[in-house]
Amino acid sequence: MAVKDVIHKFEEGPLAPPKTRRFEHWQRERLPQLGHDQPGHAWLSQHYKWALDQAFLQKGHSHVIIVEDDMLFSPDFLHFFAATAVLLEQDPSLWCISTWNDNGLKTFDWDPMRMMRTSYFPGLGWMMRHELWLEIGPHWPKQSWDHWMRLNTTAKGRECVYPEVNRNYNIGEKGVNMNSQVFKQYLTQMSFNQELIMDYGDLSYLLEAEYEQQLVALSQDAELMSLPIGTRSLSQGKVYLALYTAESYPRTARKLGIWPFPRGHHHFVTKLPVKGAMLLLADQRFCPLLPEQHSMKPRKGLRAFPAAQHESCYAACRNQEMECNSHEFWFINSCEELSKHFPCEQGCAVELGNDVPNYVVDVSLGSFQTCLVNQKQPKCEAANPSTRRLCPCVPKQ
Repeated sequence: MAVKDVIHKFEEGPLAPPKTRRFEHWQRERLPQLGHDQPGHAWLSQHYKWALDQAFLQKGHSHVIIVEDDMLFSPDFLHFFAATAVLLEQDPSLWCISTWNDNGLKTFDWDPMRMMRTSYFPGLGWMMRHELWLEIGPHWPKQSWDHWMRLNTTAKGRECVYPEVNRNYNIGEKGVNMNSQVFKQYLTQMSFNQELIMDYGDLSYLLEAEYEQQLVALSQDAELMSLPIGTRSLSQGKVYLALYTAESYPRTARKLGIWPFPRGHHHFVTKLPVKGAMLLLADQRFCPLLPEQHSMKPRKGLRAFPAAQHESCYAACRNQEMECNSHEFWFINSCEELSKHFPCEQGCAVELGNDVPNYVVDVSLGSFQTCLVNQKQPKCEAANPSTRRLCPCVPKQ
C-alpha cells in the first residue's frame, strides 16, 4: 500500500479531522538528478532536500523533525524534542537533537533520564533549526546526505544531543543502507524507552563548557586500562580509560558489541556504562582531552602527496624517495587535507575502500570530481583506475 493510500485511509477513520486538522501530505514528482540508475541513497538525499525546502522555506517552520518510515517511537518522543529544542538556541556548538544512541545497546547501564553530546552525526529521528537549513540547504548533496553531515567541513565542530536510552526503534530489516546481518547484529540489540517522561530536569550539563569540564574531570580520575578490554575485570563504581587507535578499535568494538568504527563520541571520547562501571574509550590520535604522554602524533616528516591516476601509494611515495606508512593515513584522511591537493569540485563524501582517501577522476561514475574520505584502514598497495589517491609519505628509515 502506498503512503498516500495509508494517509487517505486514516483520514476517513480514526485520524479524521479535527485530530488531523494541521496535517498535510506533500508529494514530489520522482525525477532523478543523477540518472535513472542512481543509487537508493541518492533518491533519499534528493527527496530530503525537496521536503526540507518545503518545510523551512515555503512553510516557514522554525524546527523540523526528520523521521523514517521504519521507526517506532517512544511515548515521550515529542516531549524529548520539546524539552531539548532550547539547547540549540543557547549553545552555538550544537546543531541538532537526535533520539538515537548509536551505542545504546540494552546490555549497557543507560539512564532514560540522561543525555549526552556526540561529534558523530547520529541521524535516525533528529531535529534541526531553520537557521541551520539556511546554511547547509544550498550545499545539500545529491547523494549520501548522512555521510556528508559527518564531514568536518559540514559539521564545523558542532555536535548533537542524544538520549542514553533510544527514543526510536528501527524495524527496517532491509533498506537502502541496511541489510539483515547488520540489522540483527546491532539494531535488534538496541534499547528503547517505554516510559512517558515529561520532565528531564536541568539540562544545563549538556552545554559545551560544563559538559567538557565534567568529561575532563571524569577522565583524570580514571584508571588506565590496556586493550583488549575484558569487562569481567571491571569494578563497580570505578571509571576506566582505554586508549585506542583506528587500527585497534574494531577488535575492541567486537568485545563490546558496538559498531566497528567510533560513533556516539564527544571529541573522540566514548562513554559506556558497563556493569556498574564507567568505561571511557579515547582515540590516541584525535582526542584533545588526553595528556601529552598518551597522545599519538604524526610521524616526523610526514607529507601528504597526490598520486597519479591508478597509482598505488607505494609507488607514489617511492617516486618522492620516501615510503608509504599505512598508520599515517589517518592524519591526512580529511576533506580539508584532500582539498589542498585536489579541486574537489563536487565536495567530499565518505566511502569505504582500500584506496580511500582519494579524488574520483572517472567521468562515468556518479562520484566524479568528488573527494572521498575513509572509515576503514586504507592500504598502501591499493590502486584504482577511477581515482587518484592521497598518500602518507614519510622519510625512509
